[in-house]
Amino acid sequence: MMKITTSLCQLSQKIEYIINYIITTGELMGLLDGKKVLITGARKGIGRGIAIMLGNEGADIGINDIVDDEVSKKGIELLQNKNIKATFHQGDVSTMSDINSVFDSFLKSHHQIDILINNAIFPDQTKSFFKTDELYWDRMMDLSLKGYFFASQRAAKEMIKTGNGGRIICMSSVHSYVAMPDWTAYGTAKMALRRMVQGIAADLSGKNITANCIAPGAISNKLPDDINDESADGPPHNIEDFKNFVPSAKGGLPSDIANAVLYLASDMGQYVNGETLLVDGGMIASRKIHD
Repeated sequence: MMKITTSLCQLSQKIEYIINYIITTGELMGLLDGKKVLITGARKGIGRGIAIMLGNEGADIGINDIVDDEVSKKGIELLQNKNIKATFHQGDVSTMSDINSVFDSFLKSHHQIDILINNAIFPDQTKSFFKTDELYWDRMMDLSLKGYFFASQRAAKEMIKTGNGGRIICMSSVHSYVAMPDWTAYGTAKMALRRMVQGIAADLSGKNITANCIAPGAISNKLPDDINDESADGPPHNIEDFKNFVPSAKGGLPSDIANAVLYLASDMGQYVNGETLLVDGGMIASRKIHD
């Protein structure tokens, strides 16, 4: 009886807090109010969509990218115009020095990290088997695997320091499930990530930190036609290109991935740990993966 009374009392206090918040601010609380989020490779596409989605849910956002240009500046400006605290942290997160530099910069601005989204990737994702040289292989693994590991390690250390727990989310791919010509290096890195988050989940047992992957399918990474557009998505793929091999009969959008991230990053996904969530419109279920 005492446990039930205590639980009811805690629930009542939470409801009272929410009501007072709404009365004071005139705003509904977001799912991530007050959370500090760092997203790597978030200048455009999926990373940009995640930044907008999580910012709309009350999070403070740190965007990382190797490129700092008009597009990255506009992304920060769009978030700030929505009264979202947003900062940019330039760096190549395939190297330890830049990973630490990005984290130091982020922590200087936000003081803690609650959610890390490992999303960075370089544009040249395909190369034929016999043209894959050591330079390309190392670059793929450094950015898509090594960088994700050591960024996760640094984030976990910071999360443990604050004692508040946290979320680590890595972008895998449908290419980690099915082989296609010219995608061997990329698919290898993305499959390794699925095993990596299982290991991280086990290594961080009892620390209140979850580690998971999301495996996107064919996602349109185009920017909106209007650079001032505040939506998470740009133009979609041509439906005709997908209706014959994706059960959902269309390509995906950054918001589709951002919704999955929001689930894993919020309390809704607090009991999901060491898993990979496919967000591919049924592509892998149908075994008709398409470039």
